[in-house]
Formats: sequence, structure tokens, C-alpha cells
Amino acid sequence: IASLSLSSCGKEKAEDTARQQAEGDTGKVLVAFFSYGGNTRKLAENAARYTGGDLFRIETEKSYAEDYDTCLEETAREMEQNARPALTTHVENMEEYDVVLLGFPIWWYEAPRIIQTFLESYDFSGKTVVPFCTSGGSGLGNTVDILKESCCAETNWKPGRRFSPYADKVELKAWTESLGL
Repeated sequence: IASLSLSSCGKEKAEDTARQQAEGDTGKVLVAFFSYGGNTRKLAENAARYTGGDLFRIETEKSYAEDYDTCLEETAREMEQNARPALTTHVENMEEYDVVLLGFPIWWYEAPRIIQTFLESYDFSGKTVVPFCTSGGSGLGNTVDILKESCCAETNWKPGRRFSPYADKVELKAWTESLGL
């Protein structure tokens, strides 16, 4: 998998995005998500609906086990090895997006490693990234700080948000409206 070097971040894109934000135009929104059991998918679909954004499913080359305990073992190995699972889906026109809502489940108090693969596959300079996750109990922890390491310094990050797997549409709509997109 190709990885961007931090020096490949474009200052022109960052300047364009800063200008758009100053003018009140946040630009085109992408809602990219990885979902194991469907909870994050539901949130992402509604987030796309509420923001008018495009929906993009992040998919791994190798599927995780359907048995949850086996899946936990697989993901624990990925965490220990700092793995970067291969992607089977790619955003063809990433340069068109200014805001990326990034959804994922929390596994072992962090985002699945596939999220780092996704972030390292594109130039996010000047883009705004807004992480959101699903978890039955644990919060974001250091997830956002870990994910920031997979992007260049010119990436704008908004605070992340954890949702219960049972979050309702009202809660999600209020959150997306609070983002000012």
C-alpha cells in the first residue's frame, strides 16, 4: 500500500480551505466509514443524509471473522503488530472533498487499523476531519491523537464523538448540525 510522506501535503489546498471556511463555505462533505456489525454504517448513512455528504464505505481486503470473539483476537493481533490492512475500496475523487466525517467502531480503545490505512492513502492537507465512532462502553481515549499521526500537520481536526450502538437519529442530527456544515 502506498503511503504519503508528510512532505507531500499541499499548502495550496490548505489555503483554499481556509479561504472557504472564512467565507462560510465548508465545501463538499464525504462521510467515510468502516463498520463491522452494522452500527457504524447506520450512523454514517444518517450523517450523510443530514449533512448532504457523499457516503463511502471503507472495506478491507480480508474480511474479519463473523464470530465476535475470533474477530477480537484478529484485531488484537493487528493492534500488536501495528498492521495496516489492505483496502479494497478507494475514493476516486478525494481532492473534491473539504470535510471528511470518519466513522468506525472502537476496538481495544482505538480505531481499527484499517482507519490508519485509509488516512495514509490520501492527502488530507487543508481538509477538515471529524471522527465519530460507535462503542458499547469505551470512549475515544487517545484515538484521535493516534489518527493524527497518519495525516500531515495541515489536516484540520474537529473533536471526535462516541455514540452508543443504539444512538437515535435525533442525537446524530443534533451532532451533525452542531458541526456547522
